[in-house]
Amino acid sequence: MGSLSVVIPYYKGAASIAEAVGSVLDQTLPADEIVIVDDGSPDDLEAALGELRDRVRIVRKENGGISSAMNAATAAAAGEWVVQLDQDDAFLPTRLEAIAAAAREHPEADIVATGALIELEGRVIHTLSVPTYPPAEQRLAIIGDPYFLWPAVKRSRLLAIGGYDEDFAVMQDWDCFIRLVLDGALVAAVDEPLYRWRLTSGSRSSSDALENADALVRLMEKTLRHPGLGEREREAAERALRAQRMRVTLERANHSVRNRGPGARRDSLAVARDGAFLSKTRAKAAVAVVSPALARWLGSQRSRLDPAREALTARGFERS
Repeated sequence: MGSLSVVIPYYKGAASIAEAVGSVLDQTLPADEIVIVDDGSPDDLEAALGELRDRVRIVRKENGGISSAMNAATAAAAGEWVVQLDQDDAFLPTRLEAIAAAAREHPEADIVATGALIELEGRVIHTLSVPTYPPAEQRLAIIGDPYFLWPAVKRSRLLAIGGYDEDFAVMQDWDCFIRLVLDGALVAAVDEPLYRWRLTSGSRSSSDALENADALVRLMEKTLRHPGLGEREREAAERALRAQRMRVTLERANHSVRNRGPGARRDSLAVARDGAFLSKTRAKAAVAVVSPALARWLGSQRSRLDPAREALTARGFERS
């Protein structure tokens, strides 16, 4: 395998950046470099890094969002492979070694993905696996499900597709993965949970979920404009678009109810009357029509009991 550049987009992450960098420095296979892109953050990144400052390369830019930061990281990286690490997450110690081994075993691969642990306040609450699809099925699979996150990607492949779409403030990763795979990039999967996706209480707000749902609609509309879609792929994108439009309707109702919006009953009624939703979803919406306060309480209990599902649903995952 070629050289590995771990890239970390940074914005207001002073509380977690040193631990993220430390997890890279603790790898059984060292990274060739660690590149942090300071996306115009108002806090003091160097102070947050402390003694680790000399172990990383910092690229500074005006604030432009995650897509812009990832494009700057890709441009600045020297490695053959770019491996993303979010500023508040971490690698398990053997992650880079496993990625390198998979790349050697699958020299045709342009993307190597691993599983992840979803943690809430330091406690593991879910294990996210990475299914293995044969090359002929990868195009169809990625359209319907962002089945991997935070992979290692060949830098040349990222540059060839124009990097991340800066029109997407969220869901930019799924958009990028779809374009990579439709462009011919092949995925190798390491079904070991070697990435730590670290959530905190309050990580997901209703406004975030609504923004994500809106972005997923735009993402599927964009995918449908791709000139190289086959018939089955187009059908999959159309199904996904219908599902994401339903999600917008649902998340708009959730947002209105959680935030005591004046349209809470109206937005909930739109869900309750839509026969495309499951009966249990419509029943929950009917509760919100009658009593938004009760629906808020029930929603808070569901979020508390299953934060992993909340997080995965916000990212577009359909798998349990």
